[in-house]
Amino acid sequence: MIGASAADSIEPGVINLYAPTDWFDLLVDGDDVQAAYDRCADLIDQSYPHQDAAFRASLTEALMAWRETIMQQGIIMSGFLAVPDSEHGDAAWQVTAGVVATPPIHRDVDLVEVVLRQFGGELGDKKEVYVELFETEIGLGVGIMSQPRFSPSGELVLFPPLAESSTGGATATFNHVDSWTKLGLAAVLSCPPEGGKGLLVIGNCLDPEQVLPLGAIVTLIGGKSHFVDSAV
Repeated sequence: MIGASAADSIEPGVINLYAPTDWFDLLVDGDDVQAAYDRCADLIDQSYPHQDAAFRASLTEALMAWRETIMQQGIIMSGFLAVPDSEHGDAAWQVTAGVVATPPIHRDVDLVEVVLRQFGGELGDKKEVYVELFETEIGLGVGIMSQPRFSPSGELVLFPPLAESSTGGATATFNHVDSWTKLGLAAVLSCPPEGGKGLLVIGNCLDPEQVLPLGAIVTLIGGKSHFVDSAV
């Protein structure tokens, strides 16, 4: 279901999400608050079995509060994956999806600009980021992969600049001190060329080297999901 969104121009409707079923989706229970609470409580109990009941209950309440917040923002999926010793190493991924209003697309570059507006950032030249345009079940798609940086003071750089090498060429080394934390970010916007409802899928991972497999999942969700014609 497409729930209430922060964008008033988006009407409620239905979307078929091409998404994994073997991860923890915080929003899969929809309006069934009790079912959501039971699943969250079970997750916390398994994650913190040695903590006392009061502590686990407080974590469950916090998770439910976060669930309510993101539902009010129009998020329709919030999947968590935490797997130790996986084929990609210790995987800790989060993938969210939401329905956004998109304008008509007249030029290929417009689609990239629409995605960047969702992030509040600018792509520009000489950025350490990969961008790809492709066709989706909804219409047009743009995928972006980056390795954002956090400073110790909390500053966030979504699309880090390429550093200049000694020979004057761009390199893939971030020009900041080593104390900055490096993450992985993958996003896909899928929307019809005539504008209207679009699907924005965003994934992040704690290990920046896992951004490629994370990007593959995000691309599958954004590329193969589709809106159902009959709105409810």
